[in-house]
Formats: sequence, structure tokens, C-alpha cells
Amino acid sequence: MTRSESWNSNSDLALFQDRSIISGSAVPCVILHQSLLSPLTAGQQKELSTMLATAGEVPQPWRPLWRFHRWRFHRLSPSLESEQVKQEEAETEDNELDSKSSSENLLYVQSSKEPQLVSEIQTMAYNNRTYVLDSIRHYLKKYLEVESEVLSIGIFNSYLQDLISIMTDSTNCLDRKFLFYFYGLILRESSEKIDLKKHLLGLLDLSHHLASHREGIALAIGLASSIHFEQVWSILEHFAHTRILRRSTVSSNAKNIHDVPWKWANSTALLCYGQMVVHAKNIILPWVDNITSRMVYYFNCSKYDSILKNSFLSATIMISTVLSKDPGAQNYIFKQIPDLIDCILISIQNESQELLVTYFHQRSLQVINTLCSLLQPSIPTMVKTRVLSICFESLFMLPAPEMLANDVVDQEDLPDIQTLHTKTMQALDLLLQHFLFEHQTMEELQFILQHFEPWLMASKPHERLRAEQTALRLLQYSQENLSLNTETSLAMMGNQIGLFSLLWRDECEENRLCAQECISVLIQLLTYKKPEEEHICIHILKQLKHLNIKISKKEVKDCTFLVKLFRKNLSVKQNTQLILTLMNGLKGHNQVRVHLALELFSLFLHTPGLKMEQVAEVFKGIHKVLPSIMFLDVRLSLFKVIQELGRKYTQTVVEVLLSIAQPMDRQIMEIWKVMGMDKNLRKRLMTLLFLKMKIRPSGEIYGNVKEKIEMMSIEALNTMYELLYLQEFRRVIHWAFSSILLGLLTQLHYFFETNMDDMEYFDDTLNLEYVSPFRTCLEALKGLFWTTDNWEVFAYMKLQEGWLLFERIATFQQGVTLLSRAITHYKCKTKDILNYAMKSMKKSPYERDHLVSILIITELLNSTEVPWCMFRRTIRNFLISSLRSSNKVVRIMSLQGLGSILLQPEKGNLLRNQLSGLIVELLHREENTILLLMNIIGEILHLLTLQGAGYSSLRVAEQLFDLFDDENERIRGEAIFLYGDVIHSGGKKFEHELKLHAFQCLVPLLFHLADSCPEVVGKTKFTFMRLAILFNWGFRKELFSTLAWREGKGAENDIFLYMVESNFGEYHLFLLQAFMYVKSPQKNLQRAAMKFIGGMLQEYFSDLCYYLNKSDMKLLTKNFEDLRRDQDPNIRKFYLNYSKDIYELSQYVA
Repeated sequence: MTRSESWNSNSDLALFQDRSIISGSAVPCVILHQSLLSPLTAGQQKELSTMLATAGEVPQPWRPLWRFHRWRFHRLSPSLESEQVKQEEAETEDNELDSKSSSENLLYVQSSKEPQLVSEIQTMAYNNRTYVLDSIRHYLKKYLEVESEVLSIGIFNSYLQDLISIMTDSTNCLDRKFLFYFYGLILRESSEKIDLKKHLLGLLDLSHHLASHREGIALAIGLASSIHFEQVWSILEHFAHTRILRRSTVSSNAKNIHDVPWKWANSTALLCYGQMVVHAKNIILPWVDNITSRMVYYFNCSKYDSILKNSFLSATIMISTVLSKDPGAQNYIFKQIPDLIDCILISIQNESQELLVTYFHQRSLQVINTLCSLLQPSIPTMVKTRVLSICFESLFMLPAPEMLANDVVDQEDLPDIQTLHTKTMQALDLLLQHFLFEHQTMEELQFILQHFEPWLMASKPHERLRAEQTALRLLQYSQENLSLNTETSLAMMGNQIGLFSLLWRDECEENRLCAQECISVLIQLLTYKKPEEEHICIHILKQLKHLNIKISKKEVKDCTFLVKLFRKNLSVKQNTQLILTLMNGLKGHNQVRVHLALELFSLFLHTPGLKMEQVAEVFKGIHKVLPSIMFLDVRLSLFKVIQELGRKYTQTVVEVLLSIAQPMDRQIMEIWKVMGMDKNLRKRLMTLLFLKMKIRPSGEIYGNVKEKIEMMSIEALNTMYELLYLQEFRRVIHWAFSSILLGLLTQLHYFFETNMDDMEYFDDTLNLEYVSPFRTCLEALKGLFWTTDNWEVFAYMKLQEGWLLFERIATFQQGVTLLSRAITHYKCKTKDILNYAMKSMKKSPYERDHLVSILIITELLNSTEVPWCMFRRTIRNFLISSLRSSNKVVRIMSLQGLGSILLQPEKGNLLRNQLSGLIVELLHREENTILLLMNIIGEILHLLTLQGAGYSSLRVAEQLFDLFDDENERIRGEAIFLYGDVIHSGGKKFEHELKLHAFQCLVPLLFHLADSCPEVVGKTKFTFMRLAILFNWGFRKELFSTLAWREGKGAENDIFLYMVESNFGEYHLFLLQAFMYVKSPQKNLQRAAMKFIGGMLQEYFSDLCYYLNKSDMKLLTKNFEDLRRDQDPNIRKFYLNYSKDIYELSQYVA
């Protein structure tokens, strides 16, 4: 077997092929991790021995654009570059040299000659040693600029020539680095009398520009440190503070000619520390953390370049080599090793991802492997994660192997790029195997495999292939060489299988086959059983054999068998993670992979055995991936899955959606919207949602359980509010209207009971960042009427400020009563609400339900629909049974209901007679008396809702109309407010007469919208809106919005248009009524009348010409002429402005 064949056939060998100078001996240094030797067979070990014998002949990596002068001096090491053509090229050409410092290119002397040289040094006198040291520094400095690394021996003095002759038989030339070696030996063999500081600082003051000088200085210092370690350490500290750190802070201009000799002094320091560890290994262990901390500091504070990178790596190689061979290192805890690893990772990150032409990646991985083995008890998880992430990124993102070869310029020293790539990937494999060998558990394998995820999903085929092949080799290594134990459920293994499954139909055949093999091996690892369960193992192996047959036949279209295999052989948690991984694959950009994920996902859901906890996780996953799905057909298919799961697991689905719901979460609402498209499902959803909202923690529940129940109820309330505005749930909202209404009212009362109503309330503005549960409930109550087209009830409450009554517990009952009165007046699902309220009182154990129900029932008894939907006897018996309630309010309201006109019709005549007597009293002009009388009349009219007030209502309307313009703002405000009730209280017999009277009040009410008293304006809006509904105007909803929320000229114009356009053919009557207010003592009403008349004359002139008759025009002209002589200047101005229009109008009418 040739050397190249031997290398290619042994991927399990981790070799550092270095030549290190250790005590002057030439020793081929091969770093082989003992922890990885155990799996080697006898044949592999034999091959390893052969490789060790020929390790020095391994070809070196290509260095682009370099020229090498290959030469060999007798007994001296070759392969140092000695030519620098230009100053600009020096930095570039010198970049790679430090990568070989102390490992391949350092001078080494034959061990048989070294004792002679040491003996000669020991016989030297002190003065002679000093003289030799000074001479060496002199010659090194003098011949610094000499291009060749070889110096003529003739340039030295005779004494130095004699010493050199001991180590070499040549009398012609000498390698320059021998001088550094000799310098270090003299310092090592000298006693304490020698001025070590002077000689080392003198050496360090030499230029650090050349790689040979940096390596030589480091060698000399390393040799000196073997005896004078602490002194050398102090000298290096002094050198760092006076030269390196000070110069880096004073000047950062790298082009300064005076800084060039010191530009890479920090790299020299790094090499010095590495040599100190090599030569002082017996005492080095306590110093390792100090040394490595300095190295890390120099690396981080220095300007990064390739020389710094290679020097740091060389020093780290020396340290890791020594420590890995020192048995005592296993008893030490090295705190700085993670930082060393981090620095190497930074170097790896800075490497080009377009080329692979050096062994830097391979050696970096090997060094990391060695350093990780030194950590006790093991490498931290965070460090391991960073190592895996950066190493995967640096190697997997390289161009495809054929592209790597094409991108490199052909040169003689170019290594085989494919071989270089293979060896680098082998180094990565060994690193992963080391991690797994240290912790031989399935959990560790799972941890490593998790870092492959982004690369298995990469867009480039060669990146996926590298990740797959690396993972497959790790799995095969685990299966063949290790017996992995497990203590957990290994849930995330389902994720790994899912990732490989998504490559089942990869466009690259090699990727497909590799992924399928990974699945096969991984399932075998997961289904490994104990010997007593061997029959299960045999069955699984048969399944896997069948799977391999399918793979070999390339039957990759049908995935049913694959899903069945997963379902049967993986645990519930693993299957759950597998499903989630498939769901995550739905949001990809690769159409083939996305559709495969959808197919596998659908097969999993349709395969029997889906657990409740899996359904919960699936819906959580859908919530995450739904916004990222790109393909429409995939999105539609997922909608069908949502509906199907909703039908099968409705309760679980509702609980999951409530648990992950967030305010204003559009994705959650989209899921609800999809399920709402199913008419059968949405009723079940609404029922469950209502029950979740009504759930209350009992008094015996405390702590987290109580909070969880309360949060579930609040989320159900929030969701209920959102569903009110979804078109898909409109019908089911109508269907459940009565239950939702009472549920929201009782929920408000519950918040009062639990002190959850403390909030600063703003009626018309919503704070989207946070809305309290109490406010959400109240807004849901409002939205219930608005979204179900019962906006008249909403307007009834809004224009009376009735919604504000629900904000305080003291006015809560008034709010329920007023809302029930509005429901009665506008016949809003009266029958359903009455039935549900009675049912709630019978079945609910809570007093809050009884209270809300009886308040609603009592008011609904005044509805004209109740006698047609329920027997009086049933209602009477129900109210009598309610008299036994423990709640005082319930008993009082039950008595009030028993006294209603519905149950006691004979009371109607008594109330009407009483009403007739009160009408006469309205003629009194005492404020308190009139206000009290209007209050009583209002209550009587309300009690007579079922039978009607008859003719008395018309008389009351006339009396109230006379009070519209009363000077007392309280009286006119109450009169206007009561007028709205009177118009609706006459019954069918007097409905027409009341409408005629109400029509005469439209213009006065319109003008009172500009009343000087805000309270009168508010009550006028309420009555004006009720008349608009009574006359069935167009744009009623828009009119309400304008009255409720708008102000200014725009609102005035819109109200004018809504009124006039809704009364086609009645324009002339409005004009005649308006002239009555031109002389109004209230300036606001006067201005409103003038605006109205001006608007009618400008906008509806032709219509007035058509509808006005001669008698109307004669009256209009007479009234207008009276304005001419009025003392009010505003009235005279109004006359002048519109006299021409009135004259033209009279001419047309005549």
C-alpha cells in the first residue's frame, strides 16, 4: 500500500504531522487521540504504524503566488522561504510561514551533536558567553535585510566559527536560525549570574517582520524558559507593556516605516508562549491558564491578519500537543481553554468561503478536538454549540468540490483539492465522534444532530449533501462502535427524522439516497431493544429491510408505508416533533419539498392513533407557520385540515386556541375564521366558547389553578369579542344571541364581585396595547347589538349615555333595566331572551344570574310580543316561585312583575284615568312641579306600553310641545326627552295622529340640536333619533353616527340633508315652520333657523316653487316682510340677504 493510498483509506486517524524542536532533538510529532484509538482494528493499527514512519513525507499545502527555494544544507532543516522581492509583497508572501512555526519549518539539530554543543557552552566563561550572545545579536541585526536565509560562515569571527563547526561539517554556510537556537541554548545552560533580561530584551528588540525571526526568537525564549521560566515570564510581560501594548495604543498606522519591524511583535509573543509550554513542560501545568489568557488577550486586541491567525494556531498546537501527552493534565481544570477555542473559531469564521487551498481548517478542527479532550469534566454546552455551528458553516458553505478545483490556479505545489477537502471533512467527523465518544448517550447524538437542521434545509444541493453525509457517517459510527444509552424520551429525534424525510424526494438522487439511509440507521438506533425483547427487534429489522427494498427500487412516490413505520416505531413525543417538523416544512420555498411535507402531514393526521396532546401541538404549530406559507394550494389544504381537526377534536382545539391567544392576534382569528366556514362546527365552537367564558373557579381552588381558570375565562371573553366582527360567525351569533347577552351581563357583574372593574374608562377610544377584561366585556356587549343589526338598541343606550351605567356597581341594575327597555321597544329577540332568562334563573346556582335574569324578565313583560309567545299562567307561576329567592332584589322585582299590566290588565284603565288628571297639572309653571309631573307621566306611559295610553298620549304630546321653547333649560330638556316616549305610547288607534304631531316637531327639534344647554342638546339627539326611526328615514344608521360622534359644520350639513332628503315633498312645510324661529329669543335657535332657511332657498329652490301654493306664499311673504322693520340687526341683515330669493320665489309661485 502506498502512502497516498494509506492516507485515503484511513479516515479514522487524527494526525498532526509536525516537526517540533523539543530540547534540540528532531522528533516527528504525531498527535493521535488515545480516546479514539480503541475502535481501531489490528489492521488499522498496522497501517497507522506505517504512516507514522512516513509522516514526514506528507505533501505540504499549496501557497498561492509563492516562490520556494528548495535547498538542503548538511544536517539542517529545509523549506524556509528566503526571498522577498518587494516591500509590498513581503506581508503577503510571509502570511503562511507562521502556520509551520515550531511544527514543520523550525531548525532542528541532530541529537547526537547537541550534547557536544551543550558541553562546550558549559565550559565557557561568563565573559565568553556574554560575548557570544552579543555577537549573535550583532550579526542578526547586521544581516537583517539579507534575502537568503543562509549566511556565509566567513562573516563570523573566529571564535564563533569554531563553535559552529561543532554542529556542522560544512565550512561554507549556515542557516540563520541556527543562531537563534544557539542563543537559546546558551541562556538555558547559563547560571543566574548572566543578565537574562538584557539578552532576552535585546533579542526581542530585533525586527519581527520576517517569519524566520519570529520563529527564531520564540525558539530562543522557549529554550531559555526551560530553566529560567519565571524570569522569562516577567521579561515577556515587560516586553508586552513597553512594546506591544504601548505601540498599539499610540499609533495604529500600519504604513508608518518605523512601525514595520514591530508590526507583528504580538505574533512573536504568541509563538514565545507556545515554545515556553514545549520546553518547560514539567512545570507548565500551573501556568497554562496564565499563558492562554495572555494569548487570548493578544489575539483579541491585535489587528487580525493571516500572520496573527497562523501564529495563534501554531502556539495553540504546541500547547495542546504538550498537554495531551501530559498525564497530569487530566487532574487540572483549565479555565481558559474555551476562550482559546473561541479564538480559533473566530479565525475559521474569517476564512474565505470560496476557496479551500490550505490545511488551516483541518488543523483547526484537530486542535479543537484536542482542546475539548482537556476540558474537565467536559466541554460546556454553549461552547459545543458554537463549535458545531461555526464549523458546519465554514465547511458546508464551501463551493462544490468540482468548483473548488476550478477556482484554483494551477501551480506545482498545488495539493489535490479533492483530497484536501476529504481530509478536512474527516477532521470534522473525528471532532463529532469525539463529542459523542465522551458522552455515549442518545441524548448527545440528538444534541449534535440538532445542529444539522439549517443545512439539511439549505437551498444548494451540495450543502445539503455535505450535511447528510456527515450526519450519516456519525450515525454509522454510533451504530458500529458505540452502545448508546438513553435516559429521556428523545422527543427531538422526531425532528431529525422529519428533516431527513423532507429530503425523500430531493431533486438530487445522491441526496435522496443519503437521506433515506440516514432514516434507516436512525430508526435502528431508536428501536434498539434489550435481549429479552429480541422478537420485537426482529420485527423492526424486517420492516427496515422492506424499507430498504423500497428505497432500492426507488419507490419514493408513495409515503404511506413510511408514515406507518414512523407511527409504529416512534414514541408519541417523537411523532409529535416529527409532525411539527413537517408543518415547519410547509413554509419553505422549495415547491417539491413543501408538497412532500403537506403529503406526509396529511397522512399522519389521517392515520389512526392521533393523541389529544398531539392535536394541541399541531394547532400551536399551525398558528406559527400559517403566516409564512407561500403557496396558495398548500394554504387551502391546511384550511381543510384545520376544519377536520376542529370537527374531530373541538374541545381540545378551543382550549389550545384560548391558551395561545394574544390580543389582536390576526393569525388566531384566521384559524377561527376558517373553522367558522363550517356551519355545523361553528355552533359547537360558540357553545364551547360560551361555556369557557362562564366557567368560574370555586372557593376551594387557589394559586395557579385559580389563575389558569380565570385566564381561560378571560381569553374566551376576548375571543368572543373578536368573533362578533367575523362575517363567518354572524349567523351563529344570531343563533346564540340571548345566551351571549345574559352571559356578558353576568360576566360584568362577576368583575364587580372580584374587583376587576378598576380601570380608567374611555367610552369611544380603545387602547390597543392593553384592554382590561371589564372593558372588553362591555365592548362585547355593545358589539353584540351593533353587529347583529340591532343598532337601534345600541343607539337608544348611547344617546342616553346608558352604557356608562354599566361602569359602576351602583348603577349596574339601572343599566340592565334600561337595556331591557330598549330591547322591548325595538322587539329585539324578545321571545328568545325571555325563555333563556327564565331557564337561567331555574338552573343557575349563582345569584348574579338570578339578578340579571329577573331584571330583564320584569322589563320584557311590557313587550307586546310576550302574550303571543308564553302563557300568562306560566309567567305568573314563575314569578311566584321567585318570591322565595334569598336575594332581596329578586323578590322585589318579582313582585313588580306580578303587578304588571300583562298579569293584571284591569290596571290599565286606572293608569289612563290617572294620566288624564296629571295632564291638567302640567299647566302649572312651577319648575319642580312640572319636572315631577313629567317624571310620573313617563313611568305611567311605560307601564301602559302593552295597552297604550290612548287619547291621553296625544294631549300629553301637545302639552310637551308647548314646553320645547321654555326659558327653563331643565323643563324644555325633560319635555323634549319625554316627547320621544309619548309618541310611541298611543297604541295603534292613535298612531297616525301622533305621527302627524311628531312631524310638526321635526324642525323645532332640529333647531334645538343647537341649543345653548348641552344637556338639552343630548336629550334632543335622543328624541330626534327616535323620530327618525319612527318615520323610517333613509340613512338612519349614518344619522345616528353623526349625532353620536360628530360635531361641527360638516355634521350640521349632513343632519340637514338626512332630514330633508328623507321627507320628499314636504320641503315647503319645513320652510314655513322654520320662519317661526327667526325671532326666537334664544340666539342659537335663531341662527339655526336662519341657516336652515338659507339652505332651503339655495338647495331646494325649484322644489319649493313646485310645492308652495299661493296661500302658503302669501303667509311666507307677510312673515318675511315683518322682518324688515325688526329692531334686531341680525334679523334685518337676514332680510336683506334673502329678500331677492323670497321675491323670486313669490313670482314663480304666482
